[in-house]
Amino acid sequence: MSPYRWKRRIVQLASLALIGLIPASGLLRIDLASASFFIFNHQILWSSFALVCGLTLVFVTAPILTYMTIGSLWCGWACPQTMLSEWADNLTYKLLGKRASVEVVGDELIVAAAKNKLLNWTMLGASFLAMSLLLALIPMLFFYTPADVWGMLTYSNPEQLSPLIIYLIIAFLIFIDIAFLRYFVCDYVCFYRMGQRVFKTQDALHVSYDASRSSDCTKCNYCATVCITKIQPTRINPYDSCINCGECMDACDRLHDKSGTRGLLSFELSTKSANTTRRQIMGRAMLKNWLAITLFLAGVAMMAWGIVTQPEDLPKVPFAVQQKARDMARACNVQCAQLQSSCKNHSMEGCYRAAACRCECSLRQDPANAAGNEWRQCAAKNLERAQAESAKASNQGNAKFDPKVKQ
Repeated sequence: MSPYRWKRRIVQLASLALIGLIPASGLLRIDLASASFFIFNHQILWSSFALVCGLTLVFVTAPILTYMTIGSLWCGWACPQTMLSEWADNLTYKLLGKRASVEVVGDELIVAAAKNKLLNWTMLGASFLAMSLLLALIPMLFFYTPADVWGMLTYSNPEQLSPLIIYLIIAFLIFIDIAFLRYFVCDYVCFYRMGQRVFKTQDALHVSYDASRSSDCTKCNYCATVCITKIQPTRINPYDSCINCGECMDACDRLHDKSGTRGLLSFELSTKSANTTRRQIMGRAMLKNWLAITLFLAGVAMMAWGIVTQPEDLPKVPFAVQQKARDMARACNVQCAQLQSSCKNHSMEGCYRAAACRCECSLRQDPANAAGNEWRQCAAKNLERAQAESAKASNQGNAKFDPKVKQ
């Protein structure tokens, strides 16, 4: 493989693995029900002003700093969307032809006549579906424990359908992205790319072309042919969507290796002076971006302060216990939905029976719970009241239609 390509593949796979390991390892989990983060099972409420303000500063300033220093290196070397789009393109070319195109942004569907077969289409669709189902697990892990996700996949609790439905929706969206959108998402949906076009500067890392040797690439278009974003690497404009992937450099180097010379394309940090040292370039970048750096560091400090000063009087309920309570509530809502709807229709009997149903359901879900006796009493009392309401309604009905009763 090419020098930049294999290094880029390692970074891309490592970044994807890191994104998956963060929630899977318990480092970070988001709990919408309690409006909090769980960092190694330690609850951090969103109500902390320092935490929320610091997190906002970090999310706003971190992309700006990357725009002005490493340019679009994130897009080309670490972004999962780029990696998936490349993988989908390569698989499409392999199964449907070297110039195949199935994206919605294309002018038309392009498929090689010799490869336009049902087997090839089936293999392509099955590969996209398998990848979608696998990747959809990552966002699920940010909101559910690994045990809950495994229970969802094995369908061990059929009463808890909501996580499975959410998972299937995420998988469907990823499938649409991989199969039909790909780089369309980068160009027209990604907020990071939009911000990059606003703050992009030539002082950041970018592809540089040695124009003094332009005679060496007369009538050569090899770099543009391999370019992922379909631009001209020898004439990159500020508004172009170059992602600093290095594919054009590898192509140019391979071509010139045959003549024993180096390629005409290279990475460059600044265009102001060829004699500027790396330390001077970094110093100038920090001086130029002092405000963004200051706000970023302030955000990090505020986040740390919000975590350290988290109130100690928070209820120390383990995350697993909270999750179990939420799962129980969801299951009982499903079981008692019909009775609850009758309660909403101003039926007191329905309200009592709905309350009894929830207590009985809770007892079945967790019979060893310390509140088991209270749930039994709750179910018995509400059933008794429901029967009383039923008898009362029956007596009123009989009295209404009894001809011996004076109207």
